[in-house]
Amino acid sequence: MDKNKVLGIAAPLISVAAIFGIWAAAAAATDNQYILPTIGQTFGEFFGLFGHAEFYGAVLNTLLRSLIAFAVSFLLAFIFALAAEKSDFAAKLIAPVIAIIRALPTVAVVLLLLVWTNSRVAPVLVTMLVVLPTIFTNIKNALGAIDGDLIEMCRVYAVPKREVFFKVKVPAVLPQLLRSAGSGLSLNVKLMVAAEVLAQTGRSLGYLLNTSKVYLETATMIALVLVSVALGLIAEGVFGLLARSAERRR
Repeated sequence: MDKNKVLGIAAPLISVAAIFGIWAAAAAATDNQYILPTIGQTFGEFFGLFGHAEFYGAVLNTLLRSLIAFAVSFLLAFIFALAAEKSDFAAKLIAPVIAIIRALPTVAVVLLLLVWTNSRVAPVLVTMLVVLPTIFTNIKNALGAIDGDLIEMCRVYAVPKREVFFKVKVPAVLPQLLRSAGSGLSLNVKLMVAAEVLAQTGRSLGYLLNTSKVYLETATMIALVLVSVALGLIAEGVFGLLARSAERRR
């Protein structure tokens, strides 16, 4: 097997083993499940979550809110990036808006949105705002990476605009857009859970985390965090596979 492939497989395994080793040592030293439960206690709670109907409802609600926030932020980011790429004036108009959104303090925005909306809507809006600048930058970079000489050649040879769009522009930007979508959706899930905790959104992963905190169920809290991490990794993995598939088809 190729050395790089071996390292590519071994390095993540070593990292994960190191994390679990540190966790096991710290749990043994603490010897208090309310402060840091053991790996066994945590994974017992993790698999136990799948036996409760409330858990599935919470995951579904959190994912639905994350998908709504992601879809809106991705659409807005694409429109802004396309406008900025087409016009310098539009780029100058959009730049300060993106800068202001990027600088917004998340906790303060959640609290304000709770005054103006409710605990179900506020997490969606704040997640959308926080993710928007990152997706905008990724999409703008993808659009800017299109080979200008190739586009000019298509114009010189009078290639129909429809063919230029579907056979040149789309294949050029699709892999990066898919990767951006994967990382954006992963970030959406993590931010959504955090916003749900702050907003105390009912029937959500954030609500389950809040409840676990109240009852000092530390193992359950860590198990719920692992669920959030798993959802984010799945999103990135799926879109990563789609991006590699798009690259092979170019």
